[in-house]
Amino acid sequence: MKNAALNYENRFYLNGAAISGILSVNGSYNLNYAPINTIGVGYNKQIMAEVPNAQFKVDKYLLYNDPFLPFTGENLSRQARTFAASINYFGKSFGFQTGCLNGFSLDCSVGEIPKTSIDIQVFGDIGNNISASGNYSAPYISVPQVKDIILSCSGSSTNRITQFNYSINCPKKPIYLLQPSGLSSGGSGPSGPTANYAYVPNEILLELPIEIDASFNLEIDDYQARKLYTQLNNDDDASFSISINGTVFADEVLTVNGQNSTVNGGSDLILYKKLVGINMFNQSFNNVKLISQEFNSSADDVLSVKLNYKGYLNN
Repeated sequence: MKNAALNYENRFYLNGAAISGILSVNGSYNLNYAPINTIGVGYNKQIMAEVPNAQFKVDKYLLYNDPFLPFTGENLSRQARTFAASINYFGKSFGFQTGCLNGFSLDCSVGEIPKTSIDIQVFGDIGNNISASGNYSAPYISVPQVKDIILSCSGSSTNRITQFNYSINCPKKPIYLLQPSGLSSGGSGPSGPTANYAYVPNEILLELPIEIDASFNLEIDDYQARKLYTQLNNDDDASFSISINGTVFADEVLTVNGQNSTVNGGSDLILYKKLVGINMFNQSFNNVKLISQEFNSSADDVLSVKLNYKGYLNN
């Protein structure tokens, strides 16, 4: 009888590093075929109507500096940053070599560990025997507590924030080229038609501007909303900030090849010091717009307001 691959028997890797705190991973691809119809015959055959579509979605706890966040931007060459990832189990794998971050979101409520969701668009091949595993282990894990989450927005100094959501929308645009028959995709000379070349983009560009969305739920104490027409007549920029620290419960010594590193052969070299917080997430914006206010009142809850902000970045 075959054994199922249980959750602790598979691991998710990003560019050779194991990722901790994973809640779920979903990877899939879709092939879109269309029929060819001709006069006198009708249906002849099916052909692939567009470049195959592949994607990954990862949901995880925020337990250290999020490894996906740096991939929201672009390289010095003005192309989107790419990465490899895979889920590995029983010596097998399902992964890809060229992926781009399309969206990143962070969500947290009182009494819950912050969670992140990552939407990945895959270019090129995806499937079995494509592995991104390596020898890099996950960094020090630290669970943020309520006191470690510091937020600011309109009215937050005297009204209690109970929930927030922050998201980055950074879609990518692939540029495909037609490959002449008889030329290799590597440009090394004639080699016959290369059927797979058309499915790999020549460039992957970041579609600008990057869209930023944030929402904060406040329990109202003295919060006073502005009138709609006042907002229209005074087109002022708003601001918000999010800072999340992790608590270090014990000194973490820097190790190399299983041996503790020391300072000039003496005391241990401390990587993380007890009771000193690790900053895991820090975002602030001063040029966003307050686009909506949603007031809510019910018989079994306090009066609250949800503030929604939107902003844009060039990179």
